[in-house]
Amino acid sequence: MDSSLAIAGIGVLGTLTASTLSPLISERSKRREFERARAERLEQAERDELRLRRLELREGYIAFNAAARDYHRALRAWSYADDNGTERAAESVELPQTRQAFQTAYAEAQMIVTAPVLVLAQQIARGLADAWAILKHREDGTHDPVTDTTERARELLNDTWGPLRTIRVAMCADLDLQTS
Repeated sequence: MDSSLAIAGIGVLGTLTASTLSPLISERSKRREFERARAERLEQAERDELRLRRLELREGYIAFNAAARDYHRALRAWSYADDNGTERAAESVELPQTRQAFQTAYAEAQMIVTAPVLVLAQQIARGLADAWAILKHREDGTHDPVTDTTERARELLNDTWGPLRTIRVAMCADLDLQTS
């Protein structure tokens, strides 16, 4: 009888232990599931943030590249109109718009681009600004006839072609795009 009493005691003890341990095991399982779900949400949030950052970077790169090339083209047209002494009505309308678009794109780019791209953007901005200054001084009649020539402005514009090509490659590299 002692053995049957011992077996019954073990059964009762097992039942009590199971009823006590079952909620603890269930709670631990729920906690693990909660942590796993939380980790998945954090990973998804990081992926979403990265995707958004990449999209923002791409849009900024497109805006800067387009604005820089448009401004470059407008300055070059202005330099030839100045050189030929022709009326520059089209350039005078277009130039302030392209200049403002470039300045806006450059200001935005300064906030989002990577360091290597920023160095190139600064070179481009400086070259375009210097060319604009020469041409503007010529238009105002406040230029130095020896140094502020349309040839010098075009040299500055030609010097920006290298950084314009290089920045495109750097931007594509930042975005993990193939360049050709």
